[in-house]
Amino acid sequence: MPVRLLGLLGQVELLVNRITGIADRSEALVTRVSGVVDDAEATAREARAITAAAARAVEEVARISVEASAVIGTVDTATAEARSMLDAYAPTLRRAAPLAARFVDELSTEEVTAAIRMVDTLPRLRMHLVEDVIPLLGKLDQVGPDLHKLLEVTEDLHLAIAGLPGLRMLRRRGEDRADD
Repeated sequence: MPVRLLGLLGQVELLVNRITGIADRSEALVTRVSGVVDDAEATAREARAITAAAARAVEEVARISVEASAVIGTVDTATAEARSMLDAYAPTLRRAAPLAARFVDELSTEEVTAAIRMVDTLPRLRMHLVEDVIPLLGKLDQVGPDLHKLLEVTEDLHLAIAGLPGLRMLRRRGEDRADD
């Protein structure tokens, strides 16, 4: 009987060592998953901020497009009016030509080029925001809840393992044996 008891005690000790190893690996896994969840939550927060900024930019581009359409309508009207006025004021304009030339001389090529480039980039900016950035940001919001659920399950597993009676004693005992 004492021999069987000693054998059983040895098996229990081996089992305790294995449980301690599993608990240590579980704790490391919980730590890693927590880090991943924190990173995912930070990414989701950043994605929401970028999405909000992109939505504001798209709204601004749409507003500018509407205003540009209104300006084009106004320009058409103004063109017709200008032709009428040009016919009426041609002699005066001929006398004002030197003043207009001076104005043109003061306007730099860089100023004209910068204005043209700014207007030319608006359609491309709108296209990239709508087709590339916003769909990508919409999918990032789906990742956060799944990782949060994974963290909750991992935390529950950690608590269940940590709640085993005598686990700390077994862990210390395993650490003592590992040191030996």
